[in-house]
Formats: sequence, structure tokens, C-alpha cells
Amino acid sequence: DCSLIAETLIDTDEPVYAVRRERTIFPIGRFWVTLTTPELKYAFEHNHVVTINRAVVYKQADLFSSYVERFYKLRQEFKSAGVAEYEELCKKMLNSLYGKFGQKADVWKKIGECPNEPDRVELLFKSGVCGVKQIRYLLGEIFELVGYEECYNSFPAIAAHVTAYGRMYLYELMKIAGEGNYFYCDTDSLIVNEAGLCKLQNRIDNVLLGGLKITETTNHLTIRGLKDYSTTTKTVIKGIRRNAVELSEGVYEQDL
Repeated sequence: DCSLIAETLIDTDEPVYAVRRERTIFPIGRFWVTLTTPELKYAFEHNHVVTINRAVVYKQADLFSSYVERFYKLRQEFKSAGVAEYEELCKKMLNSLYGKFGQKADVWKKIGECPNEPDRVELLFKSGVCGVKQIRYLLGEIFELVGYEECYNSFPAIAAHVTAYGRMYLYELMKIAGEGNYFYCDTDSLIVNEAGLCKLQNRIDNVLLGGLKITETTNHLTIRGLKDYSTTTKTVIKGIRRNAVELSEGVYEQDL
């Protein structure tokens, strides 16, 4: 078996293919996009492919089944035993592995000497400038973080395929729920109405790996934007911790 990554010209009326333009969007129409195996299969099945400019072919193998099965079993055992700390650790191990293959490495530039200074990293905030500068003091030298690059032993194709399979599975669930029955889609979850929930009923399984789980029921939902919404019981805002203090509407204070 083989896997593919291809630079593809798509013509689609479905918002299914992820495009990175400062942020991830799912456009419709005709555009160039880099697709992985599951996306290419869907594109060919639905006649969305206009042409392919170039492609990379990989030999395919089962990489993670034993790893996932072991840690998922451990997670379920710790959950049954009420050991929340180890249950969370297993969850982190399951969710984090694929991303290590796409992880970028810091690029540090030496900018000076600092004899007798303790090793540390400083975050510098400059008035009127968006963003944070990082300075590292290490072994008597000062370094500035100037960017990121692909790191040693990385394999972005693995991470790209894992995320693509996840997106395609979510898109399948959205189609099952039916247009108008889902309100919001995040990395691994959907917010649906009662009609959508009924249509997804046979996908709900609290134990099966990959099965859907109902985590919250609400009669109120406010969606302000990406990763920015409120239900009856919680408010989710990317970058804002649960213990942050709301000083005024839309203004929060939290520890660094």
C-alpha cells in the first residue's frame, strides 16, 4: 500500500479541504491545495480534482496501532480505578505522539556575552509591537529566538496524514448530522442540535476508541468566533485559562 501527498488543483462546492492562509480555512471553488491520502480519495470520488502538479509517494505501514491500543487500555484502566492523574497522562501520550513528527525546532541567534549570569529564558514585551521576543541566557552567552525550522528526525507527512484523517472523519460526522443541525466544529468535537444528535446516535460509544461521547448538554450557545464560545456552564476562549479573572467584557487577567 502507498500514501500520497500531492499539490492539487481542486474545484469543489464542499468546504472539506483545509487551506492555510494565516489561519486554516475551508474554501469552496477552484484553488490549489496540498492534499494527503484520505483527502485525495474523497476528491477523486467526488470529481473535485482538476489536475495534480506534483506528488510524493510513500510506502505505507501500520505505525501506531500497538502504541495506541496499549495506552488506550491503560487510560481506561486508570479511569475505572479513579486515578485521574495517570488517566490524563495516558490521554496526553495518545494525543501528542503524532505531532512530534511535525514539530519545528527553535532557531537561536547569539547576540552577546553574559558572564556570570544565571541560565534562564526571558519574555520581552515591547510597547506598540504585537508579539513577544524570547531571550535565552545559557552558559555565559545570550541568544535571541529568531524563528523555527524543521527539526532532526521529523516526518511531517505522518502528522499531516493523522490530522487529515481526523478532519475527514469530522466532516463525515457533519454530513451525517445534516446541514443546519451542527453549529460548531473544533479539533475533535461537534456542537449539534437534538436532530443532529439523533442522527449520530449509532456513533456514540463512551468506551470505543474513536467513538463519540456526549460531554455537555446546554440550552444556550453563543459563538463569537474560532475557539471562542460560551454555553450555559462554561466559556471557551483560546489562550484564556479557566482560572483567568474577567476584568470587564472581553478583558481578562491571568498569570503567565
